[in-house]
Amino acid sequence: MVIMKQIYLLSLMTLMFMVSATVSFAQKTVTGKVTSGSDGTPLIGATLLVKGTSEGTVTDIDGNFSLRVSTNDATLVVSYTGYETQEISVAGLSVINVTLTESATLLSEIVVTGYTAQQKRDLTGAVGVVNTDDLIKVPSSNVTTQLQGRVSGVTVSGDGRPGSVAKVRIRGFASLSGDNDPLYVVDGVPTQDISTLNPNDIAKMSVLKDAGAASIYGSRAANGVILITTKAGQNSGVKVNYDMYVGYQDPGSGDSHLLNTQEYADLQWLVYRNDGTVETHPIYGPSSNANPTLPAWAADTDWWDVLTDNALLTNHDVSFSGGNENATFYAGFNFFDQEGIVIKNFSQRYSARINSEFKVANGRLRLGENLTVTGRKGNGISGNGQEASPVAMGIYRTQPIIPHLITTPISGTAHEFVPGEFGGTGIAPRLGNGSNVYATQLRNQNDRGSDVRVLGSTFLDLEIFKGLNARTTFGGTYQSGYGTDWTSSTYESAENTATPSYSENAWYNTDWVWTNTLTFNQNFGAHTLLAVAGYEAVKFGMSRGVSALRAGYFSDAFSFRTVSNGATLVDGNSNFDTPTTLASTFLRADYNFDNTYYLSATVRRDGSSRFSEANKYATFPSVSAGVRVSEFMGTGGALTDLKIRGGYGTMGNQLPVDPSNQFSLFGGSANTSNYDLNGTGNSSLQGFRPTRLGNIDTKWETQTTTNIGFDASMFNSKLQLSFDWYKKSSSDLLVVVPLDALYGAVDAPARNVGELKNTGIDLQLDYRTDITPDLGFDATVTFTTYNNEIVKYTDDIDFFSPNAGDNRIGAFNRNEVGHSISEFYGYNVLGLFQSQADVDASPIQDGAEAGFFKYADTNGDGEITPDDRVFIGNPNPDFTYGLNLGLNYKNFDLSAFFFGSQGNEIFNYNKWWIDFWPSFQGQKSTDLLYNSWSTDNPNGTTPKASNKSNFSTNTQSTSYYVEDGSFLRLRNLQIGYTIPDSVVKGIGLSGVRLYVQGTNLFTATKYSGLDPDVNNGGDAAFGVDQGNYPLVKQYLVGLHVGF
Repeated sequence: MVIMKQIYLLSLMTLMFMVSATVSFAQKTVTGKVTSGSDGTPLIGATLLVKGTSEGTVTDIDGNFSLRVSTNDATLVVSYTGYETQEISVAGLSVINVTLTESATLLSEIVVTGYTAQQKRDLTGAVGVVNTDDLIKVPSSNVTTQLQGRVSGVTVSGDGRPGSVAKVRIRGFASLSGDNDPLYVVDGVPTQDISTLNPNDIAKMSVLKDAGAASIYGSRAANGVILITTKAGQNSGVKVNYDMYVGYQDPGSGDSHLLNTQEYADLQWLVYRNDGTVETHPIYGPSSNANPTLPAWAADTDWWDVLTDNALLTNHDVSFSGGNENATFYAGFNFFDQEGIVIKNFSQRYSARINSEFKVANGRLRLGENLTVTGRKGNGISGNGQEASPVAMGIYRTQPIIPHLITTPISGTAHEFVPGEFGGTGIAPRLGNGSNVYATQLRNQNDRGSDVRVLGSTFLDLEIFKGLNARTTFGGTYQSGYGTDWTSSTYESAENTATPSYSENAWYNTDWVWTNTLTFNQNFGAHTLLAVAGYEAVKFGMSRGVSALRAGYFSDAFSFRTVSNGATLVDGNSNFDTPTTLASTFLRADYNFDNTYYLSATVRRDGSSRFSEANKYATFPSVSAGVRVSEFMGTGGALTDLKIRGGYGTMGNQLPVDPSNQFSLFGGSANTSNYDLNGTGNSSLQGFRPTRLGNIDTKWETQTTTNIGFDASMFNSKLQLSFDWYKKSSSDLLVVVPLDALYGAVDAPARNVGELKNTGIDLQLDYRTDITPDLGFDATVTFTTYNNEIVKYTDDIDFFSPNAGDNRIGAFNRNEVGHSISEFYGYNVLGLFQSQADVDASPIQDGAEAGFFKYADTNGDGEITPDDRVFIGNPNPDFTYGLNLGLNYKNFDLSAFFFGSQGNEIFNYNKWWIDFWPSFQGQKSTDLLYNSWSTDNPNGTTPKASNKSNFSTNTQSTSYYVEDGSFLRLRNLQIGYTIPDSVVKGIGLSGVRLYVQGTNLFTATKYSGLDPDVNNGGDAAFGVDQGNYPLVKQYLVGLHVGF
């Protein structure tokens, strides 16, 4: 039945498209060219919008445009970044050449907002605009990664894995549950995932940051909203553009603080001396010898060099756009291929987009569709940021003496090693239990993860009368995926896998949205009113999945890798998710008087299936206002335009609510619910027991925001400044409150008890000028702060630690009332004990001796206990910033983009592996050998090299692991040259540009790890480096050709 419904829906959408493609009526077409008033050059990508409607177009590479208008008295609104907006009547005209005045305010830019579009100068909410031209200069398979530093108020962290998704947060955090991802709306279709979008298909991107801008999306807007509009066709003839770049990624030299084989053996001898140990080492010989002796098979393996390699990066993009007075289309095709710096790691994306629009009934009825299909496949890196990840295992858990490939026969072991086989910890004792990740990557190189995603919408837009439009849009997504995972048998490890295992999984997910709106836009003299009313129905989370795992394969050969060939079924599973439905009504009204006084009000009422009848519906209102005070300041002076604005409102969040949270659940197992149902006394049957209590009182998480800001234009509009101060308070946050023991072994439901607040400022400056007629300069600065505080967790509990059992030193993240999310918690290290007298004179501390940690007795009771733990660091930055610089000289252009984060700290958990000898027998640091405390080196800052593992060494979370994570990174540097038109037009081309580019070319930081941009863990446990896949340098050449 589900499949039939999907087929019916797809058929209906296809039929709408086919019917609309056959319908066309003659309408008035206006053509022309948009040029710069300063030098007459064409303005590429200038926006032309029919006033009071959403119909419009953009100019091509030559500045030309062609636009169908439905009435002879229509007015064109022409805008371009850096130029003054013009309004031109088309009455009696079919050709209009527009000359825009330079140094216009960016505030005149047309911005897509909730269900409408407005000039930025008329906005009263906090809205950020992304320059999509700058966005695509950072090569990435994912749009989210490219957002870093581009918009104030948006914090982005990512890593270097091919196909990875960056973490995007707008103005801090809204929830304690970890559901803090913003809502993305692509051509009117809401989604939580834009990883499949081709960045080159994006025309406009807006970020709605406060309730005044975002509350029209109601219960899905608490984390902010990012609106994406993809490119549309042009009715000026067919235009073809081809863009490509190719290059390589340099993994660098890895961590420079690691030992070679001889140094590792010397460190073993230092441990012997410090501990007074006398023994014969199975590899290095008697400890009584002056120096260790290396065996004949000893390698000196640089595991970073073995596991990584220069990696190719390729992107090809071709687009077609065109049409006539009745129909326009845009078609884009993309292939992106990125190899990972870790061998056999890659990600590929294939995408196709078709956008079209048709006009009938003299232009009063518009219909069209926006559709993209994306396929991806790759061999990914699992467990990033975990101790078993390839980066952590390969670099920090494998000794350099181990060869990645055997070159000398090794006998006398469980496996007789011969040249050409993989080396590993099984070749000798005391080599630890890490795996040969080089071998793992080669054996698993045929593992695949793949998916196909369809995202699209169709729409009908009817002009009822001038200024009143009715629109209906139906859209959604369908995504299905398939994956394989092979675990090979191993012979080389100390902890071998005897027989292989293999798993396969498949899944699909679908959702849909139906939106109906009425839009009224009219001028009454000095009064302007824009109003939108609508109804929306949404259903998402319709998914199923199956998986199977078998073991006992008699061969590692690829041809045997099917589930059915395994001798033993380990696990088989089928699952489905409970879908969520939403029914919503909304109303928004924007009023402005004489472009001076502004008032906006929004109300949305949402109903959700995730809540019981008593709490199913909630209402989210907002109001914002502004005044253009520059109207009262007279002419002259540096200030060209100044608008002060403010807003207040509420938004909701339902994502943290389990769709079944309102219901009590039952289940059974042999361990918990077997009963003597037959009454025989000697047999049992599986019954059922409560597994989780339901909570019918669960309701929406609610966020209340206050925003005060201003937009200014100075120095003849060369400098634009936007500033916002905000406060957002989240209440009724969902928390799983532990139950009393009398409830038995039943899980607790989520309850609305938590509270959280964020405050901060957003600042953005844009400056552009022509220094000479041939030399232009522009700069954009973004500055973001957020300060969050947990106000309440539960009535009886004031903290939680999500990673308490996920590591070897206890909980290092603690979320406590009065503190920020994810702060680090543990013992404050004052230094190292210098002598036994120092130990005796200090508070009582278990395991204390010279060379070990000395902890602070924070409560002054004379003994170091868990009560002495304090907050030792904060991963939340004081501020983040971006700087984008551009320089143009004749046909040459130069751009540079810097991103920085200041004041954030990192918990470097990698130190646990390499700075302490007893933390498994893996790789160790040069600090442990050369800078550790000893009687000969009392000023050493690393604890004494010792085999003792206790409270005073490596078993506790301490400030020793916390480092300054501040950094400044050159994210992108590009130099381009545009071949003169006189050359390219002679060979039938409209434009050719060549460029060279480097990314991540340098990073200034004090952090000792591979990359200070740490991106792992949930929102309540972030900022911890456990072997993250780093961002690396990329060197590219690129080409743009227009036909």
